[in-house]
Amino acid sequence: MLCGHQEVSGWSSTLFTLYAVFGRHPIVNMLLQAVFVLFLSYVIYNLLYVRQFSASCGKYKQPGQWYFIKRVIVYLNCLVRTWTRPDDGGKPSADRPRLKSEFPIAQNEFPQLLQSHPSALDSVYMNGVDSHGNTLVAKISRRPGRTAEVWLMLRLADGRYFHFPRFPDTSVYNTDGKSYTAGGLQFTVLQPMLKWRICFNGLLRAGQRDKWNGEDEGKLVHVQFAFVWTAFTGSFSNNFDIDASTLSDAIARETWSLAYRDALAKFSRALQRYEVWGGYLGTITIAEEPERELLLRGVKDHTWGKLDWDLFDRYIINWAYLEDGTVYSIAAVSLPRMMSHFVYGYVTFPSGQRSVIKKTDLHLSCLGEFTDPPKKFCFNVLAGEVNCYITTHQKQEQILYSGNGWSVKIHEQLTDVTLNGVRGWGVTQYMYRHGGDCPVPQQRSLPLLHEPAAADIKTARLLVLPFRDPACASSQVVGGKGSQLALLSQMKENFIVPNGFCLTVASYKHHLQDNASLEAAIQHLQDVAYGKQEGDLQALSKAVMAQFSATKLSLSIEAAVLRELNALFDNEWQHKPFAVRSSAVGEDGAEASFAGQMETFLGVIGISEVCKAIVKCWSSSFAYQAVEYRRNHGQVVAADMGVCIQEMVQADTAGVLFTRDPVSGNPGIMTINVSYGLGEAVVSGMTEPDTIYINRTYNNKLSIASKVTGSKTTKIVMKESGGVQELEVADESSECCLSDDVALELGKISILVEQSFSDSRDIEFAVKDKQIFLLQARPITSINIESEFELIHEQDAPVLTDDEMLTTANTGEVMPMAMTPLTCDILTNTLSQIRQILLADVAGIRSPSYTITCFGGNFCRHSFLNLLSGFYFLNEWTSPFWTADDTRTVTEISLFGVRLNNANINNLIEARYKNTRAPFWRKLYMQLNLIKDVFIGKSYCEKAFQLCEAVNDNAYSTSSSIERVYEEIERKIIVYFKIWDYHILTSTSSALASYVMTNQLMGGHASVVTSEVMSDVAMLLSTCTDVLSADVPASLAKLALAIIEDGQDEYFQSLTPEAGTEWLKSDKNGRLKNMFTDFMHMHGHRCIREAELSEKPWRLEPSKVVRNIQELTVKSNHLKEKQVKKALTVDEAIANIRTPLSYLQKKFFRFLLPRARLAVGYREQTKSYAIKGTDILRKGYEKLADLLVEEGYIPDRELIYYFTHDEIKVLFRKRSARLVNKAIRRRKSMPNLTKLQFPEISYGYPTPTAENTHEPDLSTTMELKGMPVSHGVVKATCRVVKSLEDAWTIQHGDVLITKYTDIGWSLYFPLVSGLVTEVGGLLSHGAVVAREYGLPCIVSAKMATTIFQTGDEVILNGTTGIVAKVQSSSINNCVNLLC
Repeated sequence: MLCGHQEVSGWSSTLFTLYAVFGRHPIVNMLLQAVFVLFLSYVIYNLLYVRQFSASCGKYKQPGQWYFIKRVIVYLNCLVRTWTRPDDGGKPSADRPRLKSEFPIAQNEFPQLLQSHPSALDSVYMNGVDSHGNTLVAKISRRPGRTAEVWLMLRLADGRYFHFPRFPDTSVYNTDGKSYTAGGLQFTVLQPMLKWRICFNGLLRAGQRDKWNGEDEGKLVHVQFAFVWTAFTGSFSNNFDIDASTLSDAIARETWSLAYRDALAKFSRALQRYEVWGGYLGTITIAEEPERELLLRGVKDHTWGKLDWDLFDRYIINWAYLEDGTVYSIAAVSLPRMMSHFVYGYVTFPSGQRSVIKKTDLHLSCLGEFTDPPKKFCFNVLAGEVNCYITTHQKQEQILYSGNGWSVKIHEQLTDVTLNGVRGWGVTQYMYRHGGDCPVPQQRSLPLLHEPAAADIKTARLLVLPFRDPACASSQVVGGKGSQLALLSQMKENFIVPNGFCLTVASYKHHLQDNASLEAAIQHLQDVAYGKQEGDLQALSKAVMAQFSATKLSLSIEAAVLRELNALFDNEWQHKPFAVRSSAVGEDGAEASFAGQMETFLGVIGISEVCKAIVKCWSSSFAYQAVEYRRNHGQVVAADMGVCIQEMVQADTAGVLFTRDPVSGNPGIMTINVSYGLGEAVVSGMTEPDTIYINRTYNNKLSIASKVTGSKTTKIVMKESGGVQELEVADESSECCLSDDVALELGKISILVEQSFSDSRDIEFAVKDKQIFLLQARPITSINIESEFELIHEQDAPVLTDDEMLTTANTGEVMPMAMTPLTCDILTNTLSQIRQILLADVAGIRSPSYTITCFGGNFCRHSFLNLLSGFYFLNEWTSPFWTADDTRTVTEISLFGVRLNNANINNLIEARYKNTRAPFWRKLYMQLNLIKDVFIGKSYCEKAFQLCEAVNDNAYSTSSSIERVYEEIERKIIVYFKIWDYHILTSTSSALASYVMTNQLMGGHASVVTSEVMSDVAMLLSTCTDVLSADVPASLAKLALAIIEDGQDEYFQSLTPEAGTEWLKSDKNGRLKNMFTDFMHMHGHRCIREAELSEKPWRLEPSKVVRNIQELTVKSNHLKEKQVKKALTVDEAIANIRTPLSYLQKKFFRFLLPRARLAVGYREQTKSYAIKGTDILRKGYEKLADLLVEEGYIPDRELIYYFTHDEIKVLFRKRSARLVNKAIRRRKSMPNLTKLQFPEISYGYPTPTAENTHEPDLSTTMELKGMPVSHGVVKATCRVVKSLEDAWTIQHGDVLITKYTDIGWSLYFPLVSGLVTEVGGLLSHGAVVAREYGLPCIVSAKMATTIFQTGDEVILNGTTGIVAKVQSSSINNCVNLLC
């Protein structure tokens, strides 16, 4: 151990070295001398005057003589460690988005390689709570030797409590050793650092038990749940994010030595840990009770490495979620050999700002040091700059034992908490050393049956392989069925696998090489199946089967079969009956079973018949149903084939056993279907079998639960001459054909099979003279499959609080209806990251986050905006100038056209941001950044344009590699991200400029905005330059006029839209062709729902544009009138303002108005470029879809939009049938999701409005008031159109009344004389285009499509914001619906 003088000497030499290197500079020289003098003075003071007090107080060390020097050393070391921290990919930047596949930390989310050490572990712990009292605690800790520790606790709001049946023991055996799956509990990574799936299907004990009882399991209940957990915070790493001051304090208290330094470094390297908080959404079913939905919030903790419990004395961890969205994790740990007392943690406030714990009075000595943990306690912490007073009250406690031989005792408490008076709910975990014995008998896992690695296969090229050959266990060598039989043959248990062998894939390929024409026919069949060639797939399948069946087995393969028959059965094989079974690669796997798709031949006797059956098995692979099954599941149509040849058993009875209920997945029920004779009668459904239900306890004790006797009128038996025959059963059908003792023995064997494979099994068996034979054991593929609820909500964003404000405003215009999963993934991830950058640049909230909460996100695949986190972030606590009222005005006017009438919103904003801290200089700097964007919008436009122009679309078309196209798409995603970032910046600038004008007109009090002021603002913005969205109707009108001028209008109108398209493209129409080509070049990437990747833009469906041009050519006078619009100069616009202005205000408007008008144009330009970026990605996915179809990964092109971006990579690398099936199910749900309607503002989790909700009868309402956004008055017939599909009904001169408009509606603007929309704001699409086109327009006219009917004559006043029916002599008594 080093003494104090040795420590000082080492650091003195360091100072002298620094002096020698830097001392030549006079200022540095003086500073170093001052530091050295202070340091030397401190050392002398400690040696001469400081009293030598005890360095420990009990087992907790206290500051010693050199405490301050040590603390400075450690503090500096921590800072260096923080600065050199590797980038975890959590912080997006404006230059580059986070591609989830590129997260350096992403690989830490997946199961880690377990070290060969008894203390090795890989543990995921999760908990979730809600305000109703529902709590979930779940943990899987992977251990060496196919073992794991499982924690599972479930407390419901009604007070009922369920927990894992082995509690207080936590050991689980016979896991698969490679995934987070144990004891019926499963964790699956869906998106690294973003989404996990947590599911359970098994037995839980009802009621609490803290003492081991191996005899009485208590009341076990079947419980199923499945949750999707989505992150709403960034990660907190114990290795990098702990506050330097608390860590340096803990280490400085210890006695230092070289051994201590090495032990500390070793411990730091040995264990990795991080936490992320998120929300759970899912369903839970208890026994036969109705399914219930739960929304929880909680932490995910991932720990891996070597956890040596001998190093720990005690610890406490407090996790909690508060009703305002605050979360915290605060821990105190005692490691006697390294840090006798160390406190660390953090508080993440609702704004997203995370503050680490700097000080606290939380101490282990006060929390059950010599007793059980307290039921109540309180403590103080300093989190960043916020003082927090925390109280904790236990409401449930579960005792658990962990470690080898129960070395550790855990008290897991479910708690109610408060932080500074805000209530919450959480989990507190206490760890104690356990000195008692472990009463649980030690177990060992069985050897895992698994396929050999490709490198271990030495005999794959052989034509035949016996079951006992290790290579025969590979499904790639002999197919799925053969692989399973070979693995079963490795078990040495009380059952027999009938002897046999497999023809390998090499035999199949050898046969094809000997029959070249057959190989060509198969290739043609596959090309037709993949759409490369035209043809009748069913007829081709029949032809290939016939051609295949006509071939003969080659002599070399026949000789190999003969040799194997002689080797296994001597000369007896000539009289033995065999089963010859098809065994395709990919069959009987965990993702797809292919059950019943190919042929099996029974009772085959003699080499000639065996050879014929082999060829027929191969041939059956091309049966139409087998080809369609593989095509629809993304599998290779011409799959490689093996064949199993197995000795048959003349069974007394045979059937199928499921190791858990095949419908509910209940592991407490094993199901047997059995009948007389061969099992083919049961499998084919030829007869009604007996059904036996076996009760199975968690400890695998079996008993007969019930029997259902089937009719068993038919049985299948082997004929002596070969083949099988059906026989009628008369006398024996009234009794169960399988005795209880054989059924129970079969159940025991099945448990061993299940444990050896580590998953549930569907087992085919036969019984002869009470001897059990196993004929097959395939996985049950339906267990833990995603429910319809999951597929609907899998991409839902987490909701931070029950008061969260989520709106469909704006998104209801840009992205109405449900989005495809691919668009949800790409667009939402992009906008979320951009919002995070904006939040950091403008509000200073720089906590790394992988989440989508600050943007809003998707719910039921509908897009929402989060008002609290995504828009109200400028306020008294984050800005030196803005208030909550200011940010509300700019947000609500932009989105809704009015200020929301909810007095509680300011309170919600305060609760969200009151604990957010940033120095004044940073706030000022961030505000200057915001203002700067108003003046550099042109720069953003130019950059977005340059990015679009620089994209090389040929990179897609010139590549035929799926991998390369996918990589090219990922490069284009970066371009897409940047362009959308520029659009968000220009949109923010435009909204800010509009707000400033509104605020000035209101005299600096914009909390109550009048319609007169909004009318003035609309007038000021009525002439904006370079508004691309307004150019769409203008360009179409010009083209229509040109057709009329050329005298071609009548001929053009007589053509179909498709023929009209070709006519416009023809060279003989030079001027018209150029105008049409220019339009498509400028706007061909636009369409309705244009941010949706699956939508077809006008470049792909130009006939939609042409149809509209044909309608425009009907009335030329109307078009000419629309072309004329008076542009107001700045001075003219200011003179028309009805609100009184001072001289200085007029000066101010002369400065701001030109920039505000430009900002609107920049916003529309960058939006066009953003949609151009979307179209660039669309082209990539179109190319990728073509390649995936051509290679058979997906059955049709449109299915690509129902995968996420990362799933596509998994698909083409693993050819996952389960993913294809999942995408197909998603597509089936799309029509129902599209029909869903949501309120404009949802508080808490968005819930669709009920389908049977009847709108009130407002037909007598005469007048409706909205927000004026474009001046003018018009009297005309109204046309109510609720969807773009009905827009063809619009007639010249109609006042269009609709829910919203986007670019797709621009085609119809030349036809209408006015516009009314139910949603929108000052800068919505309809408002901008109406102003540019000179149309009277009001937005945010709630229920307009209900109040008015097509054919009503109306007066639309775009200046006052009123639309009224004209069918009464007086409108003085009209009802005003104020919005």
